[in-house]
Amino acid sequence: MKGFSLTEKIEAIEAMFHRRVLTPYYRMRFSVVGKRFLVTGRIRVRGKISIGDDVILTQGSALLAWKGGVIKIGNNVFLNWTAVSSTVSVEIGNDVVISAGAVILDHDGYGLDGNPAIERPVKIGNHVWIGERAVILKGVTLGDNSVVGAASVVTHDVEPNTIVAGNPARKIRNTTGYTTCNGLGEVQ
Repeated sequence: MKGFSLTEKIEAIEAMFHRRVLTPYYRMRFSVVGKRFLVTGRIRVRGKISIGDDVILTQGSALLAWKGGVIKIGNNVFLNWTAVSSTVSVEIGNDVVISAGAVILDHDGYGLDGNPAIERPVKIGNHVWIGERAVILKGVTLGDNSVVGAASVVTHDVEPNTIVAGNPARKIRNTTGYTTCNGLGEVQ
């Protein structure tokens, strides 16, 4: 690696470690894994999880399918330090970017006053961007081409081509006319 700085050499070694050690180790822990899958650090994995093509999971991400829960992740998806917890079903479409610290839950975790926890599936459409520290709660469907603002709490369905933000998340405007990117940051 003559002609490269020390920082560039370290980054190259790190990338090789991710591709040749971490990714194959985690690949065995998923039910189905597509082509060009990459893990960039330690993650938590549990249960029945399907991963599509060109998926990147960064360090600190957690994909936890409890009891009979299922997590399905489409193609060209980037999860950056994201927690997904399912007891029913969480489906993430194609070309989705989920920013750092986001949480997706299809259940309450625990019931109150002796009642069982409420569980409802979550569906995230195609070409969706979920901002940093956003929370997507049980029973929510995010329509295609939607954007969820940073630190938003989504408690109701989001129509396609819509930007939402706030706590609880409210419609800000439509996304019609905006350029979309796939999950790897390539403009389409």
